[in-house]
Amino acid sequence: MRKVRRSRRKRWFEEPCVIFSRPVWFVLLMFCCSTFILSATMLIWGYTQGEKEEASLKELAAVVADSIVSPAPVVTIPSGMSEPLPTSQEPVLLEQYRALYEQNADIVGWIKIDGTEIDYPVMYTGDDFYLSHDFDKAESKSGVPFIDKRCIVEPFGTNTIIYGHHMKKGTMFAGLEGYEDEGFYKKQPTIRFDTLYEQQEYDIIAVFKSQIYRKSNTVFKHYNFLNSESWAEFDDYIANIKALSLYDTGVTAEYGDELITLSTCAYHTVNGQFVVVAKK
Repeated sequence: MRKVRRSRRKRWFEEPCVIFSRPVWFVLLMFCCSTFILSATMLIWGYTQGEKEEASLKELAAVVADSIVSPAPVVTIPSGMSEPLPTSQEPVLLEQYRALYEQNADIVGWIKIDGTEIDYPVMYTGDDFYLSHDFDKAESKSGVPFIDKRCIVEPFGTNTIIYGHHMKKGTMFAGLEGYEDEGFYKKQPTIRFDTLYEQQEYDIIAVFKSQIYRKSNTVFKHYNFLNSESWAEFDDYIANIKALSLYDTGVTAEYGDELITLSTCAYHTVNGQFVVVAKK
């Protein structure tokens, strides 16, 4: 009998697996390599740019520190003689800020908190320009601390709101989060905020977390308190921020006191803020 040869069909797993031809693999490889190189370049550029910005701000801080002069000695006026009247009523620019003001007239002050990286110029332009620009007005992810465009600065109003980025490397206003710990507050209960004409120190009243609410939300919005028109309005604001405070600082304020509010991003909720309020 003749044997019938059956044709053996290759099973699917015995077939050679050819999905992409060599040119396609080469294109994919080049694409992956290019993406990796581009990503690495952007990371390195971002890090380098951030380091340059920090170095530049530290140079500004050094200029301020080197320019600080000792207070003028107290002169005793002999009895029977009257103190001479000042020759001018114009405010005198503090020497430590003169060079910075000549470099950029948008500067309106300097903020410093011991125990943190916060040691920066404070800017004001009536918009959010310094949210994304450095002291030299070049584009910057870190920006520079700046005053809310709704505030007034000549003279300063009841509540001056200062914004700063919360940078992952701990710069700008990231250091404010240290105040989440009451122990840190006890070590650093004051903030130095100088204007161009006066050295000033502020006592911290309240530390709290908040958020930017929708206009339709009928809740206390701390960021809408700028100038107080009455005792009642001022006292209501103080009562609200004290109620929100993470702990009792034992410090309060009265109608007529000047306030500063430092605000940075927080991530406990959508559009979160970490806020520190202090009085002069």
